[in-house]
Amino acid sequence: MLDVIKEILANKKFMNKLILVSCLLFLNQILNAQQVLWTTATDIDFESTSIEYVSIEKATRKILDLYDFYELYYDETGYSKRDFFKMLDRYDEDSESWENINEIKELTVFALKNNLGQSSIVLVVIISSRGIDALMFTNNYEPDAIFTTPYDKPKFEKWLNSLLK
Repeated sequence: MLDVIKEILANKKFMNKLILVSCLLFLNQILNAQQVLWTTATDIDFESTSIEYVSIEKATRKILDLYDFYELYYDETGYSKRDFFKMLDRYDEDSESWENINEIKELTVFALKNNLGQSSIVLVVIISSRGIDALMFTNNYEPDAIFTTPYDKPKFEKWLNSLLK
């Protein structure tokens, strides 16, 4: 499983596709840059990359830091792996290259940061045996954005913890 995550994070073409599909899902804008911020995968040579290892227990705190920093988030949760691949087929002719995600059975989370030109965007992807969930944090307003407010933070945290089980 960890080899799959290592391969995903190291494969620039795959990461570009992930960013492209994320853009199609969340925003109709082109991303200019990408950076893997952190991951819960442990089978990565962290010394030779700028990727930070974060334990599953600390992933909630990292995501809540994004909630505090950004004004908006987008909820793209609830994809079964099968439905995720159906969606990919609509946007990517080479969607078979994504099928190694099926090998991931253990809860794995990673965060990607991108630049929209006007604002940055952080995409958090949660892969489990149940399916694929994604959250996107930004200050760039698009339809379906959800505001990150202190009032809603406890509710968001409770919901987030349900995704990370």
